[in-house]
This record gives sequence, structure tokens and C-alpha cells, in this order.
Amino acid sequence: MIDRALASMFKIVTDEAASNPAFGKKLEESLAKFGQDLAEKRMAERSIDGFHPLAEYKKDAAGFEARLAKFDVKELKALIAHHHLDPAGTLKGKGTKKTLATHVLEAARKRAERDAKLFEY
Repeated sequence: MIDRALASMFKIVTDEAASNPAFGKKLEESLAKFGQDLAEKRMAERSIDGFHPLAEYKKDAAGFEARLAKFDVKELKALIAHHHLDPAGTLKGKGTKKTLATHVLEAARKRAERDAKLFEY
């Protein structure tokens, strides 16, 4: 049933794009921007692959901030999203590079302290 509904909806959209050039152009621009944003997001995800904030913080807490400085804003946002470092949604996808790096640093520090307390006997 959903297949027919989606096919019908896409037929309406393609018919409208064919008959209304302004709509077709706006749709094309929107899809191109979406594709570009998605490609940039995937590139950022690939660049942070293998970087785990908690593990990196535990290895060298003093040099952790310097390693974070190597990432750009999109990579830091991807890092935050991938490791669920903003569960309350306080950043709301916004922030400067410094704000995002500070947020990652604080989250890693808090998780390291929490883990240390959990395994304290």
C-alpha cells in the first residue's frame, strides 16, 4: 500500500515539475543542495572514523585539546552526533569550532571521571 502511495506522490511531483518550470528549477536546486550537504556530511564522518573521544582523552588528556583543534566544525558536529555527546540537545547543531571542541572535551572528561568512579573498588 505504501508503494502505491509513494509512486502516486512522486508522479504528481514529476508531473508538476514538468509542467511548471519554476517549480522544477526550485526542486532541482533543493535536491542538489541536499546532495551536496549529504556528501559533506559523509566526508566529515569518514575523517573522524576511528577517533573515539573517551579513548583519546584517556591516552593523553593534555594533548586531547590539540587533537580536537585539527578537526573543522563539520567534523566536530559529526563527532558529537556519532558518539552521542549532546544527549540533551543543548547545542542544537549550532556553535563555533571553539564551542564544539570545548563541548567534546568536557563530555570526554566527564565520561572519564564517571568511568573511573565505576571501577573504583
